[in-house]
Amino acid sequence: MGKTYTGVDIGDSSIKLAVCDGATVSKVAIETLPDGLVVDGRVVSHDAMADLIKSVVKNTGGVPKDAAFVVPGTDSLFRRLSLPAMTEKELQLNLPYEFRDYISQGKDRYVYDYAMLGMQAGPDGAPEGMDLLAVAAPKQAIADYTEMFRRAGLHLRVALPEQAAYQNLVGGNPNALANCCVIDFSHHVTKLHFFLDGAYDVARVIEIGGIDIDRAIAHEFGVDEHVADQYKRSNFENSQTSEAVRGVYQSIAVEIGRALNFYGFNNPNTTIEAAYCCGGGSLLVPLVEAVADHADIRVSSITDVLPSSKVPAEETIRCPAAIGATMKVGR
Repeated sequence: MGKTYTGVDIGDSSIKLAVCDGATVSKVAIETLPDGLVVDGRVVSHDAMADLIKSVVKNTGGVPKDAAFVVPGTDSLFRRLSLPAMTEKELQLNLPYEFRDYISQGKDRYVYDYAMLGMQAGPDGAPEGMDLLAVAAPKQAIADYTEMFRRAGLHLRVALPEQAAYQNLVGGNPNALANCCVIDFSHHVTKLHFFLDGAYDVARVIEIGGIDIDRAIAHEFGVDEHVADQYKRSNFENSQTSEAVRGVYQSIAVEIGRALNFYGFNNPNTTIEAAYCCGGGSLLVPLVEAVADHADIRVSSITDVLPSSKVPAEETIRCPAAIGATMKVGR
């Protein structure tokens, strides 16, 4: 049993908190975000977000003060690298150079970090190469998030991109197949995270998400999108299986099939063997069934690879990144 952290993941429509010691998830909290608090992946007001986090923590009866935060993609850069073997000091000096295509000026205004995936040995057994996940984030963004958590009554101890959180969760997990993908059915988009030989490889984004399902229900029932979302969750008058909604399911499933085929085309010697579904959309059985019909792989729930949990699966399935952020903290 490791140290217990509070994982925090701020999505496009909700904030997710997960308390985990690396082996067991003991608490989960999910709160819908007020309209306008997060726009295009960016937190508009850190003070308002701090107040919301503080309120969520209070409503859950308290959580560990040490926070592990999933940094939004708008505030982080991520690369998987294969480099010659080098010392940690040499690697720290080299990391800014590896982001030269993304950061043309002001490299000193970024903080750089990495997670080691593995080392390769040469013919004589000496280290020859290294595989790692590298990240760069603006120092000011990290400072702003640190202050946000301080205002919320927490201490920001770990900040990592969602790719690293999923690597913690899936990479090397004996319950996960080595060549797999995680399908995150979120509010605005559907995202596929691909794993190759047990290590995070790349992500693909499909610009269709839960909001498109809400819009289809809203149009069919003549209600606004907020009411449509409640209809969807409760399956009001079989709204989950209405003709308009099934059309959205098919669109998502077809695009997922294309993404899988494209990945296979670029990796002809690799077969993706399983897809683990998460996010609010994964609770819609007809959607998952539509994906399974289009994907020539095993489709199951992310709960197959999550740590043991004291909370219901329908809650943990919505916050895998927050859970992953709490695991394998440090190098």
